[in-house]
Amino acid sequence: MGPASRFSLVLLVLTVFSHNLLTRFVRVDGADISRLQRLLDPLIVTLLFLCFNHHSLPHASSARLPPWLFVALCVVSLLPHFGIYRSYRSCSLFILARRVAFGWLVVLAALLMIGYATKSTESFSRLGTSLWALSSLFLLLANHVGLRKLLRHYRSLGVNNRTVLYWGLPESAAAFAAQVHDNSWMGLKLVAWFGPEPLCARSSAHWLPPFGGQLREMQLWLQSHSVDRIVFSHVSREGLQMSDLLRIFGDTAVPVVYAPDWALPSMHFTVDQVGQQPCIDLWGSRQLLTDRQLKRSFDLFLACTGLFILAPLLLLIALVVKLSSPGPILFRQERYGLDCKRFFVYKFRSMRVVEAGDQFGLKQATRNDPRVTPVGSVLRQWSLDELPQLINVVKGEMSLVGPRPHAVDHNEYYRKHVAGYMQRHAFKPGITGLAQVEGLRGETTSLESMAARIDADLRYQRSWSLKLDIKILIKTFLRLRSPNAY
Repeated sequence: MGPASRFSLVLLVLTVFSHNLLTRFVRVDGADISRLQRLLDPLIVTLLFLCFNHHSLPHASSARLPPWLFVALCVVSLLPHFGIYRSYRSCSLFILARRVAFGWLVVLAALLMIGYATKSTESFSRLGTSLWALSSLFLLLANHVGLRKLLRHYRSLGVNNRTVLYWGLPESAAAFAAQVHDNSWMGLKLVAWFGPEPLCARSSAHWLPPFGGQLREMQLWLQSHSVDRIVFSHVSREGLQMSDLLRIFGDTAVPVVYAPDWALPSMHFTVDQVGQQPCIDLWGSRQLLTDRQLKRSFDLFLACTGLFILAPLLLLIALVVKLSSPGPILFRQERYGLDCKRFFVYKFRSMRVVEAGDQFGLKQATRNDPRVTPVGSVLRQWSLDELPQLINVVKGEMSLVGPRPHAVDHNEYYRKHVAGYMQRHAFKPGITGLAQVEGLRGETTSLESMAARIDADLRYQRSWSLKLDIKILIKTFLRLRSPNAY
């Protein structure tokens, strides 16, 4: 049997196993599948290694342990660190595929280092090893992305669903029902709704079950019906206490989920504890001291290197700005920085006016803004006016990557209209950021556009890593010229 036949056999076994798992055991949970995948991943990769390299194994005798054991150990010890065994009901498939691919590259790098250390690399066929690496990646993606896609398909058809009872006000119940309907792949089915008041006669809510009643009716319903999950939002009403709800929910053996209607997408619900008091962190992602020092060292090295390399360009831009229009070369404006402390940001002057950051009614730059000079227009289109902010980075007032600092007057306006706006100042402001590489730059013409920018800033804070900073910097260089830069 050749390598291609062996590969086809492994693929067939995996396909049959996955199909049987999803169709016969419809109540299987994502956590159960994740546990099975932790066993399947090393098994699949090791079997493929034996298939494609079985002729080379007798010649790899210089290693103290059999090569296939190194393969299995690397997969078992390294892949879990890339978050590929997390919840099956909420993660993006694209992000999952990227994690699987990156994790597999790290495994290959580790095996290559082991091969050099044991002097066994020459014993293996380059063609066989390459085919093994590619086929393993294919099956890992099939085992994770393909299986998850298949599971979502079955859930959208009504298989493997979890029934839900919801308690809350009509508006909250309608919003929750809409989320359940729009995300059918999550496998949730809203079967009952109770609350302190029914739906208004003039209102209608699609996909919302009929109103079941208040506390007493819900208690009776739970005694005669079963659900897989109870979801509730706290309702503050006279005579109705949270303790009343918890007493009823705690008298069941059903998992209970608190989904407050006041929650915002920018929040992150992280459980903490003060003594014996459980707490929930909503905002305020803070970096560890080691992470802050790592980010600061990274910023300082690149900023100093950038200033040295770009010195001729900076001098040329300064000369052109000075000769093109009257006024200073550098534009200084007060902005909010880390922990809302004010600092002066530096830019090459690109306008005919120099306005203070806290000037009331400060106008944002718009397309074809008459205040922008011809030279300034070119600088702004290519983001070259931002280069002096490398000085802010060296001074420690800014970072290369982080939430972009806004003018003080704009801060004072938006903090009153966008919930969580000032939470972006838990990190140092950056020359570029996640919002900018996602296209959320330029003039903000509505509160919705600013809210989208703030959401990106807070997502960056929650998921910060040095790898993410490098990724954003690379994307920034690839998108220096932006149609939204004016």
